[in-house]
Amino acid sequence: MSADIRPGVACLSGRRVVDVLDALDVHTVLLDDPTPLELACRVDVPLDIDLSDWAVVESAVSRLHAGRPLEAVFSVYDAHVPLAAYLAARIGVRGLDLSAALACHDKARLRMMLAAGGVRTPDSLAVADPADARASARRLGLPVVVRKSVGRGQLLCREPGEVKRASELLGPGALLVEKFTDGPEYAVQSFTVDGVTEIVSVLAQHTGPGPGRAETGYDHPSGLDPVQESEVKAFCVRALAVLNFDHGVSHVQVRLTDDGPVLVDVAARPPGGQLCAATERISGIDLTRAAAEIALGRPVTRRPPTASHVLYRCVGFDRPGRIDYDVRGLDSPGVWLDVEPGDSVRSADDPEGGSCGRIVVYGDDPAELESTYHSLFHSLRLRVEPDIQ
Repeated sequence: MSADIRPGVACLSGRRVVDVLDALDVHTVLLDDPTPLELACRVDVPLDIDLSDWAVVESAVSRLHAGRPLEAVFSVYDAHVPLAAYLAARIGVRGLDLSAALACHDKARLRMMLAAGGVRTPDSLAVADPADARASARRLGLPVVVRKSVGRGQLLCREPGEVKRASELLGPGALLVEKFTDGPEYAVQSFTVDGVTEIVSVLAQHTGPGPGRAETGYDHPSGLDPVQESEVKAFCVRALAVLNFDHGVSHVQVRLTDDGPVLVDVAARPPGGQLCAATERISGIDLTRAAAEIALGRPVTRRPPTASHVLYRCVGFDRPGRIDYDVRGLDSPGVWLDVEPGDSVRSADDPEGGSCGRIVVYGDDPAELESTYHSLFHSLRLRVEPDIQ
């Protein structure tokens, strides 16, 4: 039997990542809590471990690394990015810089680090006790956005009473109160190798009108003129450099104001939902595969783009209740729903609500894309009935 000379990599959870690593033919260590049986059967070393105990995880990974050296540790999940960076630093292998990982995980830290580097972000104040949110809002001036410092959840507040309600809903953890910055928003996808960033795509991002500011869709091309798009790209490259973002992929949200770009958020991972697939269609780059290739020190795979225009719309609801729809509509390409008929759904403005599915269409004619989207949407016959307990 020949020796196993495949390069080794440790990843923290992820079905899609395991698919990619299978295709790359590497020795895979999968850390999860617990590891799904299906994935445990597909990797070389499945490791069920408490990912909240960093010392225990470090000890286990160090032992594995001593027995069969790893080349990298990475994750494409927000919650695990800091631990992956920490492990890579501790055992001395390739991974995202720990300071960058921690900044992308904590929005208060992110804004402080960017502000210190001269990158514009919304004026904000970190709030350790949600009871102090109203004082911070008064200091900044309404309207403000109250958001969780770690994790998802935000509410736009135009009155003091709304700030109190938002802090109660989003607490009890640390919050960030920031001055609301108006202007069109853009989602910028990129990858970085040895500190050199390449922008993969810029998409116009749409958000709902309610306090939850839920995402409602994306468009490519972005609608920016070449000068504006170049400005947005350069702004994102500079922001990532300030964060010491050295190895990995990123999803950056930027708002364009009269005074120039303002950075809203940075995620050290590929975009979620079907947005990663949409980015691959318009750029030829699979960002999940790119994350694995960067971790392994390999060139990023590039394929010819297969679409010039994308219309991506989220499926959400303006009120809570029980959903019903025509399941035959799911047979059409480009339609995904995350809920079954009879499931309870939250409104898009609920801090724990948001998108319940996506409809994504591709083509070259924007008018044809709009027509196709509306046809697909109406084929679902979506309706929400009152959820009577």
